[in-house]
Amino acid sequence: MSCSMINKFIIFLVGLIVVLQVVHITLLSRLDRDRGRTASSIQAEGGERFSPREGRRLAGSSSTSRGNVRKSSAKLSKGSLDVSGQYRIHNFYIRSDDAANGEVQLEDVTLVTQCSVQNLHHIVELSVRWDGPVSVAIFAPAEDAAFADDIIGGLRRCYPLIRKYVSFHLVYPTSREAIIYEESPTLLNTPCQDILHLARYHKSATLNYGAEKEPYPNNLLRNVARQGSSTEFIFVIDIDMLPSEKLRTDFVHFALDNRLFDSRTSMASDHLDTVYVVPAFELQMNASIPKDKTELLKSLHLSKARPFYRDICWKCQSSTDYDKWTATMSSTKRRLDVAYNVTWKDPWEPFYIGRWSVPLYDERFKQYGFNRISQVCELHIAGYGFSVLDRAFLIHKGWKTVTDFHASKDEENNRNRLLFRQFKNELKVKYPDTDRRCY
Repeated sequence: MSCSMINKFIIFLVGLIVVLQVVHITLLSRLDRDRGRTASSIQAEGGERFSPREGRRLAGSSSTSRGNVRKSSAKLSKGSLDVSGQYRIHNFYIRSDDAANGEVQLEDVTLVTQCSVQNLHHIVELSVRWDGPVSVAIFAPAEDAAFADDIIGGLRRCYPLIRKYVSFHLVYPTSREAIIYEESPTLLNTPCQDILHLARYHKSATLNYGAEKEPYPNNLLRNVARQGSSTEFIFVIDIDMLPSEKLRTDFVHFALDNRLFDSRTSMASDHLDTVYVVPAFELQMNASIPKDKTELLKSLHLSKARPFYRDICWKCQSSTDYDKWTATMSSTKRRLDVAYNVTWKDPWEPFYIGRWSVPLYDERFKQYGFNRISQVCELHIAGYGFSVLDRAFLIHKGWKTVTDFHASKDEENNRNRLLFRQFKNELKVKYPDTDRRCY
């Protein structure tokens, strides 16, 4: 072969390589553009606030804006299964900085709560009001997990108290495994005021109770969040409630004054089977949220606040004795204290601060009805007493009305009522020496 032919062949190969490189670069550019199209539309809003409609649109598209690359197994471990084998659990999917650094003290109270992804925005106010350890279990089937992963990252970046105090746990059905994406979330570059907007207006097929695809396993979620606490006391509440200001620090002082953290003392042993009831109230939507009892009493006087579940199930809360609580003169006292004791009777289901060792929630209860009262009923059967705190309270934002509930509420309530009857019979076997009953 002559030198001229070899040179021509080499030139041909070089040209072919150049063409292939151009084609390769073009394809990569198109792929990157397709992957980033939705992300760039989010970032293009800059620092402007989204309208509710824009928030819903962007929240609905954010979980699918990064292509179809799934998270590596290193990020999403195998987790563990619940007792039924129907749900996969990732304890401490994301740890708070305090938990990761071993800075959570035993002599403290963990706020325990649960939600589906469309209620994650409530954690911003909760973290400020509680100002201490929080454990949240999130129900996030399929692509809801991708949104949860994104929004948690954004909230931790934007809200230092969430990063410091809040640990997140992930739960989803084995029939709808979590889908979480490999690439960096677009929310890393989203302004903080828009992070909260995206969280608030996210639309999901999986709602608390009003589920379209999956029954909401509220008691499983409560147990998962409880197991994420490492403090002597826990406070289990709903995600859309707010505690009175400084309740955590006030209760810690109360527990120290009464030596409740030292189980070796006779004083503490006298209170091992006591839970501390925190009266719950509803607040008119958009009314100013009271910080302390003085402000709450003013809201009650102006009819901007009322006892929790007053119009839905008054007998479920009336044993709290709201008249006695509001008449208790405690606003001038420097320390939180017990106002009075209450003997449990059906169907009272108070919110309370209790030790981490209180009975777990029965995970067979799902959706609406009897999920909390079943656990409170067991407290009573197990010999616990109920002491109402004088200055502590919970606020639910907005009235609870009969029109608020999803269409299948009555059907779920009837089904869980039958389960509750079975549950009460099982308690007789579990606690054979007690003369207490759940009626």
